[in-house]
Amino acid sequence: MAFSLSWACVIFGCIFASLAGTSSISEAYPPLWKESPGQFSDYNVENGKYIINVWHYPERLGTYKILLNKTAKYFEKFAPENEQNILWGLAVQHGWQYHTGRLADPTQTTDCGHESGDHLCISVDSWSADINYYLSAMPFFAAVDSGIMGISSDNVTVLPPSKDQMSFCYNVSSCHSSFPEVMKKWNEFYQHVKSNSSNCDDLLKYLWAAHVSSLEVARKNFHN
Repeated sequence: MAFSLSWACVIFGCIFASLAGTSSISEAYPPLWKESPGQFSDYNVENGKYIINVWHYPERLGTYKILLNKTAKYFEKFAPENEQNILWGLAVQHGWQYHTGRLADPTQTTDCGHESGDHLCISVDSWSADINYYLSAMPFFAAVDSGIMGISSDNVTVLPPSKDQMSFCYNVSSCHSSFPEVMKKWNEFYQHVKSNSSNCDDLLKYLWAAHVSSLEVARKNFHN
């Protein structure tokens, strides 16, 4: 079936418009949105680098929050209050994964992600969590690389999981080395985000290409 950019606007963007009927604004955001980091200074710093534990739900969610904050000015032409920033879809999906327990350890050999244990933990044994990594780390590091985030590409890194470390990347340079095509697609998207001449359909086309590129590589690595 052909992909419709008009329908994509509903899927990826327009998140707040579709949730306009909610009884409170807090319902429109992913769980723990207010509590998650919203700027780099909210994270730990070691040796001049921001250290993000993306295996902790609020810290991974914070990468989306910073990304949305930093790209907000580019979407002002579409709607006020960052309402039609088409990156909202990624953050909302991650919040849904947390809310529905998909980030928890499915083997139940640990309490990671379970309400009775460490409910904020993201398990590397979770297929959803691993796939989401490619839709969080890649967009985040490509945004840093593009200059949108306002920091040097050497100034931020994420922590590895307890196992399967070779399946992931942890900073801009390692993401480029391990997943060059994915990073290229996300960088192309951000270059169009920064362009004054880009319209919604243009941006959705490049976002979709980057999104699919991330998923293709993720599914090859986690094909169970």
